[in-house]
Amino acid sequence: MKHLLLFLLCILALTSCNSNLSSEKIEDPGLIGATIEITQSPTDRKDNWMTVDLFDKDNKKITNDSLKIIVNGIETPLQHRQGRYYTDESRYHAENVPLKNIYNFEVKLSDGKKYHLGSISALSEEKIENIECDEQGDLNKNTVIKWKELKNINELTIYTSVLLKTPNSNDKNYSSKDVIVKPISSAGEFTIPKSEYFDPKWTVSGFELKFTAKKFGKTNPKLIEGSTISISTLIEKNINLEKE
Repeated sequence: MKHLLLFLLCILALTSCNSNLSSEKIEDPGLIGATIEITQSPTDRKDNWMTVDLFDKDNKKITNDSLKIIVNGIETPLQHRQGRYYTDESRYHAENVPLKNIYNFEVKLSDGKKYHLGSISALSEEKIENIECDEQGDLNKNTVIKWKELKNINELTIYTSVLLKTPNSNDKNYSSKDVIVKPISSAGEFTIPKSEYFDPKWTVSGFELKFTAKKFGKTNPKLIEGSTISISTLIEKNINLEKE
């Protein structure tokens, strides 16, 4: 009985999160909103992947098989997926979409008519070698991070890993420090002084660097308010301060 009750509650939660438009004919683009997210490889813009989620005026997910998304002329259907606890993770997904300079999204409604959803320019390709830092650092030296000629990347996030001092244990226990988020320009330098490596309770063991870019494009004003289209990319670097 408990398992049946749990199952019914999960089904109720699933249906309450989905829009009534999921099972109706939709012939007016003003009834839907869209969240479009594009991720692009930093070195090859043809290596891309994107997701589209549709929602109604109450911000409930629309999972309607009669609707199709078209990206640069390529049509993609709704892909059904059930998440944990019977959550509905259905969405539109596409990869390696061919393009020249722009991603253009359309929706084909239940009556077969097409409407513009949004568009956004592709990001310029970056060169990984334009970001310089030593993979193997030194606890006796400052950590210096340099970059130059970046095209779109405008933010650096630094995650710091620390090795905890546990005198009565032979195991290595790690934790993390505060995250550093720094807006950056196309060229620059950032130094982490060696004086920040040590604390009575820990020693810095390494850094994870994330150079990111995220931009927003324009959506059809006829869509529900809150519709967005964005594109992002990421370059990751790691610096190890532990002795090999």
